[in-house]
Amino acid sequence: MKILVAAVQMTSEVLDVPSNLQRADDLLRSAYKQGVELAVLPEMFNTGYSLCPDFGPVSETAEGPTITHLRRRSRQWKMGIAAGFVERDGRHLYDSVAFSDSEGNVGIYRKRNLVFWERYRFQPGRAPLVVSTPWGRLGFAICADMIYRKVWEGYRDRIDLAVVAAAWPNFACRDSGRRHWLLGHVGPLSSSIPARVASDLGIPVIFANQCGQTRTIVPLLGTRIEDRFAGLSSICDGRHGEPVRADDEPQLLIAPITLHRSKGPKSWPITSPSAFAESSSASVPS
Repeated sequence: MKILVAAVQMTSEVLDVPSNLQRADDLLRSAYKQGVELAVLPEMFNTGYSLCPDFGPVSETAEGPTITHLRRRSRQWKMGIAAGFVERDGRHLYDSVAFSDSEGNVGIYRKRNLVFWERYRFQPGRAPLVVSTPWGRLGFAICADMIYRKVWEGYRDRIDLAVVAAAWPNFACRDSGRRHWLLGHVGPLSSSIPARVASDLGIPVIFANQCGQTRTIVPLLGTRIEDRFAGLSSICDGRHGEPVRADDEPQLLIAPITLHRSKGPKSWPITSPSAFAESSSASVPS
């Protein structure tokens, strides 16, 4: 089965949810007009990703304005949309991705492998997410999740398509372009890892990363880098052709992928305990 998909590479202003949501909406509208059936937005696209701000005031449940808007667009345009946001569940915050199908049903994945300052702001997720769709089974990861072999071994033979939302930095000075002496090799991995996953699992991978300026603090050393997000979003078609990649500027990356639906468990339960998400679990049968 062939479908047209999009990786939305965008710049997000920190804590400016209305502006970021409008920017994403314009890009999603363009994707819809070009016939896209599945679009992926970056990690924390609506809040922006930055060092240690208080995300509490802009956190949302699955019933919040961001996911409500994306559900409406999914139903209106018959498009699956995956989008990163800061999820609130009681007193806890999570770095999450919500997936809304064409009927507006929602499943939520929580980032399991937190890095750097994230450990001081968010709770880690505890489980994978597999959603059954008309195209096949979708599995989800967020940014640093994708460097852990156990994440992909857990999905092996259980998914037909992988979705990765990210805010992956370049680890290089945005003014001079000089890479950090210790972590400078990490930025380019955002280009190579999705392709390796696609090749290893034999499935397509959609990787949507943020772009634009950011600031990075190197762990333990405390060094601050006036950094940029790496960009380099990609659509990797697994067994069919070379990956299609963006550069480091805002871009709506669109390409066809081929899915080979295989037998096996249709899905696993969604990870969010929110009442709204639980009410949507009929689309994600266990």
